[in-house]
Order: sequence, then C-alpha cells, then structure tokens
Amino acid sequence: IRGEDVIFFDMFNKKIYYDILAATDYETENKRFLELVEKLAKNYNLSRIKEEEKNEKAKILLLFLWRFYQEIFHWMRIHPADTRAPNHSIYDHLVQTSTLVSALPKPAFLLFTIGPVQSFIATARKTSDLWAGSYMLSYFIWKIMKFVVERYGADVIVYPNLLGQPLVDLWLSSEVFGNLLTHLSQKEFDEWFKEWNNIPRSKGLEEKLSIANMPNRFLAIVPINEGEALKLGEKCEKNFKEQLKSLAKKTVKRLESILNLEGDLEKIQLQIENQLLNYFQVYWVVMPWFEKKESPKEVLDDYKEIIGETELYKTISEFIESVPKIWSKNKEKDEEYRDFSIAYSLLLELTEKLLGARKSMREFEHLEQKGRKCSLCGEFEVLPLDWEKLRSKEKGLVKEKEQLCGVCLAKRLFPKVMKEELSLSEEMKFPSTSEMATIGEKRRIADNKEFIAEFKKLFGEFKQKLLLPNTVSVPKLKDNQLFEIDGQWLMRESYREEYIKSEHTENFKVEEFQKMSQKITKLLEKHRVNPSRYYAILQMDGDHMGKWLKGENNPPIMETLHPKVGEHIKQHAKDNLSSILCKKHPTTPSLHQTLSRKISTFALQEVRRIVEETHYGKLVYAGGDDVLALLPVEEVLECAYELQNAFKEVLSSEASMSAGIVIVHHKYPLYLALKEVQLAQKKAKDERQYNRNAFCLKFIKGSGALKECGGKWALMDFLRELIEHFKKGEFSSTFPYQFFEVVERLYDDENKEQVIGILRNELKRIFLRQSGNRDILEKYASEILLPKFDEIVKETPDRVIDFANMLIIARSIAMEARI
Repeated sequence: IRGEDVIFFDMFNKKIYYDILAATDYETENKRFLELVEKLAKNYNLSRIKEEEKNEKAKILLLFLWRFYQEIFHWMRIHPADTRAPNHSIYDHLVQTSTLVSALPKPAFLLFTIGPVQSFIATARKTSDLWAGSYMLSYFIWKIMKFVVERYGADVIVYPNLLGQPLVDLWLSSEVFGNLLTHLSQKEFDEWFKEWNNIPRSKGLEEKLSIANMPNRFLAIVPINEGEALKLGEKCEKNFKEQLKSLAKKTVKRLESILNLEGDLEKIQLQIENQLLNYFQVYWVVMPWFEKKESPKEVLDDYKEIIGETELYKTISEFIESVPKIWSKNKEKDEEYRDFSIAYSLLLELTEKLLGARKSMREFEHLEQKGRKCSLCGEFEVLPLDWEKLRSKEKGLVKEKEQLCGVCLAKRLFPKVMKEELSLSEEMKFPSTSEMATIGEKRRIADNKEFIAEFKKLFGEFKQKLLLPNTVSVPKLKDNQLFEIDGQWLMRESYREEYIKSEHTENFKVEEFQKMSQKITKLLEKHRVNPSRYYAILQMDGDHMGKWLKGENNPPIMETLHPKVGEHIKQHAKDNLSSILCKKHPTTPSLHQTLSRKISTFALQEVRRIVEETHYGKLVYAGGDDVLALLPVEEVLECAYELQNAFKEVLSSEASMSAGIVIVHHKYPLYLALKEVQLAQKKAKDERQYNRNAFCLKFIKGSGALKECGGKWALMDFLRELIEHFKKGEFSSTFPYQFFEVVERLYDDENKEQVIGILRNELKRIFLRQSGNRDILEKYASEILLPKFDEIVKETPDRVIDFANMLIIARSIAMEARI
C-alpha cells in the first residue's frame, strides 16, 4: 500500500478516514517523541539509577506513556496498525501488545465482580444515599483494580478502560508521578502539561470525581503461570474485604468525632464490619487462554461442548480449518492455524459463562439479627447508638425516628469519609429531590434582583434560627444566587408550622417562626414564585452490548481490508477463502480495546457534558453504557434523546440505548421512584413491550397515581411537540382527559380491533371540539395527530392506552415546565 493510499476504517461506526499520512509530519513527530523520552530520562536519571530501582522507574515510565502517548500524538488514534487491514489503530495495537507481553507465556482472563448493585443503590431515602451507594461500588472496584494496576500496569485492565478516569488521574498525579511533570514542562508540551500539573488542586477534577464512573466489575488479562492468576484473584478478594473493614473503622471514627463516643467502640466497629462483609458479595473467575498447547482448536472444542455450535463458532471453525490449507498449497502437509487472537471472542463468552456458574454456587453465611431492624433497608439490626444525640449534633444526617444499621450508616457517612480519603477541599454534596424540582424556577427568577436580595436576607435569618444544614444545587447553577438554598424553601408549604415542628423541634419557637415565615411567604407570593413540585429520574443502558462484545455487529471481514487488498483477494482467492471473507469479523484483543475505549469516551466526555453542562441535571453514575441521573422535568426528554444520539455517534450508528424515565413528586419516596425507573427501563428493553432502542416514560403524581407510555426514539419528537403546544396554550388542557375517559369506557380485551376505529373518530371529534383556529387544528389532526395514532396502534391495539396516556403526560409536563 503506497503512502497516499493509506486509510483507516473504524470498525464500529463504519467510517473511513482518507489521506492519513498527508496530515502528519512524521519527522517532526519522531523528534518530539525522542525529546520527550530524553527529558524523562534526564529527569529520572535513568542512566545512573541503581539496578534494584529499575523496575520501579520502568513502571512509572510505562504509566506515563500509557496515560499521555495518545494525547501528545493525536494522530495515533486513527493510524492503522496494519495498512492492509486498517481496522484498528496503532495506539490500540500498542496497548494490547503491551498487555499480552505482561501475561506471557500463558495469558488468562480475570473477571472480577462485586455486588449487589441495583438493590444497594436503590435502598435510598435521600439523594445523598443514592449517590453514596453508587459511588461506594465505583470506588471499591477502583481500589481493587489499583491493586492489579500497581502490579502489572494499567493496560492489563481491558474493561473498563481506565484512560482519563478521574480516580485514576488523581492517583497518577498524587501517588505516581510526583514532581516528574513539573520539570518536564517545556514550550512544546505546555498545551497539555499545564492542566495536568494542576490536577491535585483542580476544582474541575473534584466535580468529575463526584460522579461514579466505574462499573461493578473488571476484566483483566494476567499471567496464569504457576497459579499466579488464581493467587491474584484471591488477593483481589482479600483487598475488597480489607476495604470493607477499613470503611467500618472510618465510619466509627466519624461517629466518635460527632458523638464523643466512649466505651464499646470496638463492639460497634465489629458490628458494622460484620454487616458489611455479610451484605456484599464477591465473585471472580480465571479463564486460561489455553492449557496444553497454544492452539485456538482447544478453545473451539470447549466452546462447542459448553455453549454449542453458534454462528460465531462456525465462522471461527471454518477460518481455522481453511486458512492453513491456503497457506500450505505447496506443502505436503497442512500446518495448524496458531494465531490465538481468532478465538478471543469465544474466550470472552466462555469466561462470562464461567462467572454465571460461579454465581449459582452462592455461599450463605447467615448473620443472626435479634434486635430492631434498620429503618432504611430492613435487613440488619440497628446500631446501639444515641440516635437523638446524633440527630441533634449532625444536622440532616438522620431523620426523625430513623435508626440505621452499619451498612446504611456507612453509606450515609460516606461523603464525609471520601472528603478525607480523596483530600477534597469540601465534602461531596448532592442536590435534594426538592432542589431538582425547582431548577427551572431558579433559572426563571435569576434576573429578579429585588426578590433575590430580599429573599436571601430573610432566609439567612430563618436558616440561622433553625440551624439548617448547607445544601447545593446542580453544577450548572453554581453561579446562581440561590445555589446554596435548597429548593424546598421556595415552596410556600415548607413554611407550614406543623412541618417545621416535625423537622426542627429542638430549635422551634412558635412566635419567632410565625413572623419570619409570614414575611417569606408574602415575598414568594408578591413575586409569584411557584416552582414545580416534580423532578425526573433518567436511567439508560446500552442495547445488546453482549452482541457488540462478541462481534455480532461487526462488518464482514472483506470490508475491513484495504480496498486494494480486497480486490487482489477476489482475483486470486480460492472459494473457501471467499466464503470466510463474507463472514463477520470476530472480536480480537485490539478491537475489544477499541470498544472499551469508545464506551469509556461516551461515559467520561459525553454523558457529563449533556446531563450536567447542557441540561441542568446531576449525574449519579455514568459507568460505560449505564447512566443514572436526576434532571428537571423540562430537560429530561431532550437530555435522554441527546444521550441516545451521542451514544450512536461515539460507538456506531447501529448502536442504541434504552431509557426508563420517571417524573415524580419531590415528596414521593425515593426508593419507590427508583424501583419504578428500573421497571421502566426493563419495559423499554422487553421484547414483549418496546423491544429496545426505545424509552418508557412514567408520570407519578403526589397521590401515587401513575400514567405510563413509551415507544421507539422516533416517537420522542411527537411527544416534545405536543408538550410545546400545551405550554403555549394552543391545545386545550382538558382534551387529553376527555379522550382518556372515552378509551376507558369503550376499550376492553374482547373487542379491541372493532373499537380502534371508533376511538380514532372520537379522538378527532374531541380534539376539534376545543376552541382555537379551526384550520390549524384540522391541519394538525389530519397531518400529525391521527397518523401518529394509526402508527402507534398498528403495533398492537393495546397501544391505544399508551397513546391516551401520552396525551395526559405531555399536558402534565407542560404544566410543570418553568422554562
């Protein structure tokens, strides 16, 4: 392949990059690289270091190159490792080469997972519980991976991709590189060194650190020689248990500082420790790549026996059998195909299968619980603490009559623990559900200087009298004058005497309170401050990620070759090779590395930008293709839609996500709302419901009454358009309810098909009956409303209820939107 003909083919989004070499001055790039290495060598005195220190120095240089190589030399991301088969970059190839060399002569997969996940995160009464549960799992898994990384290097972690992870960057800057980068800062590297040198003091990093970016599992390629991989798995498990014990100790230390505890500290610590160890589960497996000889045939045989003759098995089997025959056409005896990477995707599937088998062998160690159960999880015995004293000493930590077990109290105190653990400038805080509901109103009144000045003055006195805890809003509102005033205090009902009495009894004085609250409520009325009482929870997940991992969405092998190579093969290939080249390209180590990196790019760069910087939300976690966030009502639909599009853009136009969206009253129990959003996401993915690449939307009133609708992402445009019409007052707010009443009265399981036509006519009649411009209404009905009705009920007649609910939900969202 001549230089001007070199291309790069992105296997996932099917994009071809041309003129690769023309854009790069290799002489200059090589000079830059050598200068960098020379500076590193001089700074570390590599030529004069002692023999026993060489390994440590080499580790630091490896981590440096792993972290910065592709940032300094951007062109490496789209330069092919092989110009004949330009389907993976030289950067991904180098990472995987380094990984495999570390694992030779006998590589193995180590798949490690901790749990439970959903139930632990969803056991939340406050948004800070939700954040802490998610972050705890993310932090635990990083600490376990850190143990592996310190031994073998960051590149051995295949999933999740660690490049650019905030926790990893913090570790590198504070524990690994030290002063190395300060001395390197030269003119040619200033662009990216400047930011890195400030990482330990960077406020931006602290904001990024507040998001849980790690999943609850990791996959690493490690050496198996002489039981090394098994010992590593055991050490990782031990490391996790030590973390739990350490958390118990730090939790007691926090309690001691708050309550001035004396006496049975060890007993309390042991109780927390036992509950944590009993609650969390650890599962891990080691899958050797080969046992006797380095041959993919071994893996094929195991795969066939355990999983069967899948399409993937047939493709790889045919490849292994045919290629040696082609290569050895002039030899008397065929050679065995020995390139082990061809069996990589089979090994991945076998490893997952092995983990599933390991999980089925659960080890139950029942921890006897005799006393009162935790008022949050209801699973473990409450800790023997003076709860009233804890409530009065640490405002906002525990609610009235709330008593917690060791697991839930560790979660509640986790933000304080992490402040010390990560040396943060301030404690990590999470906006409340009431705050999320009022974001739109805070934006609306942001320029009302008269109201803000008066309100801040009155509320400052009110807060001081009641000793209210400090709170925060979403990152996008950090410059808003009301950032540190929780949204509930913009709601007049929050100043009710009975509410204040129940929440702040020890500081409550009736006469004083009445005067202050009357002034504030009058001010709110005067300026017509009336925030929404609803907020949204968004949960999204990538569809068919297992298929992407196995290569089922990969293009045919022929398409991944350079066109000139493909033409040459067509002219000279035997029939059996042509057959193979029409099959989908299997997943190789480098392609797995690319997929992992793309998913990480989406989570680290796109999700936070869309949720927090664009749509005034707050991320709970963004662990690869999983997203959980809280958002204002008026922003959630657009946010979900943009995340879906960003996922496609980063990974592939054929990739998709499914979303569960719940819009709920700010006083509705959070743990119930989280269960609803999990169910909504499952419905979006369920083949009997919306069947992936879809969303499921629920609106839950304060009374608990629920409306639900959903469909493919294309339906989102229609829904958003409906909302705009209701917001502008162009459609009657009663017409959705009138149509729903007709549906309820006429539609039943016995005469579905016959009733659809009647309901269509009723929809048109009720819609056109409203006041307004008759021509505009008729045009909308004939061109948009009725065709959309036909499209939805065509899937199944039961969707007519979805359609009726959608009208009501659109109207409800319009009523709650403040921007």
